[in-house]
Amino acid sequence: MKDALLVILILSLPVMAFLILREKHLLHAIIGRGMLGILAAVAYAFLGAPDVAITEALMGALLVTLLYVVVFVSAGEFRVGYVELPPLIQQKREELEGYMVELLRAFGTSVGLTPRFIPFSSREELLDELQNGVMDLAIGSFVDLFDCRESCTALPVVETRVMAGGKGQWVDILRARTAEEGFPGEFPPGWKVSDASYSVLVSEDAHDLQEMVSAFMENDGRQEVIRLRQKYLGE
Repeated sequence: MKDALLVILILSLPVMAFLILREKHLLHAIIGRGMLGILAAVAYAFLGAPDVAITEALMGALLVTLLYVVVFVSAGEFRVGYVELPPLIQQKREELEGYMVELLRAFGTSVGLTPRFIPFSSREELLDELQNGVMDLAIGSFVDLFDCRESCTALPVVETRVMAGGKGQWVDILRARTAEEGFPGEFPPGWKVSDASYSVLVSEDAHDLQEMVSAFMENDGRQEVIRLRQKYLGE
């Protein structure tokens, strides 16, 4: 029984290392590195090397993981994936601007973090990266009624209207106005119009950001929200 358990532990080490190398989400990789150290420590203990096992547990699992986490947190950066949607997000003269862009920059300044904006060519690709934890936030033509999956939370920021048809088809007003979306000028009979909100989508892995962004918009950043709405939306 002991020998079989030892074999399983030894075989699991390269498997765990491979999974860590394949992991896209940095924090998940750090946690995996800690688990790898624990498995190695247990394996050393079974091999009759308790001194090495203790060293690996303290250094490889505890200390190294703690240092990685400290570096990760102190980097002071959060990743924001976006799909252009004027006037909320748009690339203009090599500068990214828009209501949501300035809102998240103001939020970052208030909490000592820096948003890193990463462009995506499609909504679906960005939603997948958000669901996998590669992106912390997603902004663009995302509305709370249709886009928030189980792995994310929607924080509504701008009111809009959505036209929805059968088979899950839907389009928001701003996307409907862009020719590249390929929607017709008139929608087929049976499509319904409903109120919705453009939202900042927050990954479930970034739940701390969800609380901070929400608190910013409701409290300290309330005046900034009003200013940006006036600047970009004329409200």
